[in-house]
Amino acid sequence: MNIDKNFIEEITHPLKECVSQASNEVMKIYRSDNFEVIDKSDGSPLTKADKKANEVIIENLKKITPTIPIITEEIFHESMLEKLDNLYWLVDPLDGTKEFINKTDEFTVNIALIQNSKSIFGIVGAPASSKLWYGSIFDENIGNNSDQDILRIVMSKSHKNVNDKKFLNFLKSLDINFEIIEKGSSLKLCCLADNTADIYPRFGPTSEWDIAAAHAVLNSFGGSVIDIKNHNELKYSKKTSILNPFFIGFRNIVIKNDFLPLLDDFLKKLV
Repeated sequence: MNIDKNFIEEITHPLKECVSQASNEVMKIYRSDNFEVIDKSDGSPLTKADKKANEVIIENLKKITPTIPIITEEIFHESMLEKLDNLYWLVDPLDGTKEFINKTDEFTVNIALIQNSKSIFGIVGAPASSKLWYGSIFDENIGNNSDQDILRIVMSKSHKNVNDKKFLNFLKSLDINFEIIEKGSSLKLCCLADNTADIYPRFGPTSEWDIAAAHAVLNSFGGSVIDIKNHNELKYSKKTSILNPFFIGFRNIVIKNDFLPLLDDFLKKLV
């Protein structure tokens, strides 16, 4: 299959419709207060909305691209990693399930197209606000200038850990002026694309489907998501684990280049 700009343009509209349908189903359940919450084997919650969004997305993707395999959080099992295709859909039907349950409105529907270990296209929908982000490797990466007097750091609303606190204390020790923006789900990376935050450091566990779609969106806006240990753009399709390494997202290349030396200093203290 030839994945080019024309292909992406052809599938974008039906994918928007797909995300809209999934979002509508999610909001019906959100307003009903009948979530049917259960705990999965890893302790994370699963609701009726996760299941319904998953059904809608799989049904649509099979119509839009019948020959492209689909991996979603709800149907994933470890054995899939051994036989990953070079091209496949990677889906998180409802990212931010805890935010959904807590009624914060900060949850998203995420669909990414992975090719050769890269997220080449992503679409993210925020059901509560009806906002939509999408982008691909074929978009022009214009980006925004680094013109902020204060470093805007977006962090998780539900998952702060000891490493996050160490990172913030490290910045304070350098007298770096910063502010914290709290967001749930993949909205954190979307904040970078929207120029409402500058960096998103993540020193805790995430899965590939949590960030793949928003990663592609951020790339299309001139930003990046890098592995903090080697500074390389984050890759997907790992054969050993669906979990991401610690990473940091940057709004643009100027901020990235300015911040990397500080990141190295912090890692020396962290390890």
